[in-house]
Amino acid sequence: MILDDVILPRTRRAARLLVTGALAVVMAACAPSRLPYVAPVDPLPELPPLLTWMGEFTRPAATPYPTLADSERFGSLSGLVRDAASEQWVAVIDDREGTRVAWLTIDFAAGALTVSPTRMMPLRAGPGVGDRIASESDLEAIAALPDGTFLMAEEGHLRDGEVWQPALLHVTREGVVTSVTPFPEAFSISEDPARGLRDNQGIESLTRTPAGRVIAGLEQPLKDDGDATSFERPGTGRLIEFEQDGRRWQPGRQWRYMISPTPRVDGYPQVCSAGENGLVDLLALTDTRLIAMERACLLDDEGQRTANAVQLFIVDLVAGDARKTLMLDLSTLAPKLTPALSRLENFEALSLGPLMANGLRTLLVVSDDNFRPTQKTSFLLFGLR
Repeated sequence: MILDDVILPRTRRAARLLVTGALAVVMAACAPSRLPYVAPVDPLPELPPLLTWMGEFTRPAATPYPTLADSERFGSLSGLVRDAASEQWVAVIDDREGTRVAWLTIDFAAGALTVSPTRMMPLRAGPGVGDRIASESDLEAIAALPDGTFLMAEEGHLRDGEVWQPALLHVTREGVVTSVTPFPEAFSISEDPARGLRDNQGIESLTRTPAGRVIAGLEQPLKDDGDATSFERPGTGRLIEFEQDGRRWQPGRQWRYMISPTPRVDGYPQVCSAGENGLVDLLALTDTRLIAMERACLLDDEGQRTANAVQLFIVDLVAGDARKTLMLDLSTLAPKLTPALSRLENFEALSLGPLMANGLRTLLVVSDDNFRPTQKTSFLLFGLR
């Protein structure tokens, strides 16, 4: 239960001050003329960010928006990023029939969060790029680059017996795909059923660090790395880094990312098809610290109603491992949410939100409605400090 607006208190600071004070008293009382050697220890980890609940914007799938001429094509938002030049947000739409992105204005004023899609932008192929990769990709994530262009991730999928391998699409502000960077072979969908990427459970997350590197994450483990997650079992996922080299992006370091077991939700004992708990987005706070979101889809006894389990983690990248700390289980937020989100939603996107007048940064958590009438597009806003 949330007792007040603070979701995650900074509990370590007081403990650190207490330990420091106690050590100072002991050393003052018995300090020798020459200090003994003390083996170095790992420093206490940096405190996790503090989240403060601010507001919600939720609309059913197929909601008409007066700012759009084609509202029926708005939805299934799988990735979101802020565009600094326009002070708008760009969302990739998970639809293989006419790949497109949506531009949105997002504001928080007088205690209310407002989201207005302003236009839809179809992607088209530039010189040397195949038309189909631009118009039929399964986009799941997006990152903004300093020059105003974007990287978007095709996650890797099978369609009508055809293999679409995971790739990074470099896209201009006008929607032109200028280049396509494939992932390393180990991250491809393989003819060997025991190896490679899982269909439609591949590159689901993408973020850019302050130093300019891009980090992508797998929704589920490569088949080589073991089984997908289950109620009893975590999964060994991976994060992979890309560094820009001219017009290309070269793969670099990797980190092992342990995906948590699928959480249990009372009354929902079954897992949806491909609904095992998985990593669905990343947001870089520093070059080595990220926020990660994991999400699972569950079914009731009759297989008719669904519920989602959604968790946010702080992730520290250390020597080949992504070390996780739970930041927020969204089920604990239920008292703050509207009844429409009583079983949460298919949350898939993370982004920095609007900057407040007092300088407070904010975090947006966004859902993908899958263009299904039973689902919703929802934006949750948190203060981030």
